[in-house]
Amino acid sequence: MAKKAIVMGATSGIGMEVAKLLAAKGWQVGIAGRRIERLQALISQGGITCYQQIDVTSPDAPAQLLELIEKLGGMDLYFHSSGIGWQNNSLDIEKEMKTLETNGLGFTRMVDTA
Repeated sequence: MAKKAIVMGATSGIGMEVAKLLAAKGWQVGIAGRRIERLQALISQGGITCYQQIDVTSPDAPAQLLELIEKLGGMDLYFHSSGIGWQNNSLDIEKEMKTLETNGLGFTRMVDTA
């Protein structure tokens, strides 16, 4: 029986590549991220089992993750690759809060739910 993985932040970069690698190794893979068009593009390439649009900064994100786990039929591995970052030399508070919300609170929400 194939193992099942959820990859959060699968719309680009490391998350996308991990999703592809797991699928190529025979895992059933559910992907998630904010950008629906990128999720659909990855699904269209084949190998991915299901997807869910999830913004980790949303209060609804944990419930949406549970929906994705249900679609996949369970989960053996959760891979979190959702995050943002940029140079903020002026320490703009809005940028710092968005980074904290995504990388701190979003990570904690998702890992706690998984």
